[in-house]
Amino acid sequence: MGRSLSDYNDGRASVVSRNYLYSDIDPSFTIHPVYNDILPIVDLDAIRSSIRNLVLTNNHERLFQPQLGSGLRSLLFENANPFTTFALKDAITNIIQKYEPRVSQVSVSIIDNSDRHAYQVTISFVASFDTIADVTFYLYRIR
Repeated sequence: MGRSLSDYNDGRASVVSRNYLYSDIDPSFTIHPVYNDILPIVDLDAIRSSIRNLVLTNNHERLFQPQLGSGLRSLLFENANPFTTFALKDAITNIIQKYEPRVSQVSVSIIDNSDRHAYQVTISFVASFDTIADVTFYLYRIR
């Protein structure tokens, strides 16, 4: 009796699924040394990258989404005082709650580092798969 088409797949290859919830392109465009393809970032790293990109995006920077942006650049050149720090926290919290549905319980901590003309921003959050994480970066007052 002849072999059916499904018999030809026996022993050749198996399908391997990746158990990633989220994936994105690495912003540094790191190339895989063997495959010569861009390495993806997955799960928690993808969420961290997305949050950082949201916070650092200014209004009218993204084509076809001019309303997307945090507007932090205008606050960076205000006098360094508690009111500016509160406004930065508020803007960061609002942009994340509005455009990042994968996180909840967002907590923003800002440290004024006037000697370096910067603010250290630490954003703590709970990812949608119940993992607590944070992302830390600097906002510089350099034009």
